[in-house]
Amino acid sequence: MGRWLAIGRVPGWDDLAKFSAELKATSKWRVSPRTTVTTVLALEDGRVLAECHGPDRKEFDAWLEQLGWQVESVTPISHLAKTGDIWAVE
Repeated sequence: MGRWLAIGRVPGWDDLAKFSAELKATSKWRVSPRTTVTTVLALEDGRVLAECHGPDRKEFDAWLEQLGWQVESVTPISHLAKTGDIWAVE
């Protein structure tokens, strides 16, 4: 299962109320039965980051487009560590 990290900007997401309204619903995170956006971070400089995992990147790309992302990059993740657990992404 692939993992990707998107970096970009979404107009209005510097406002917490708009950011919350657009991402609060669980359905906003479940792109398909096998593809899930796991994390979205809004940075102080106005950029946003999103992590997704699933079998095919095209579903993540469609999600980014649907939410109006101005995408700077979408990069595959090769391996990661979370709270001490480390694994390779295949």
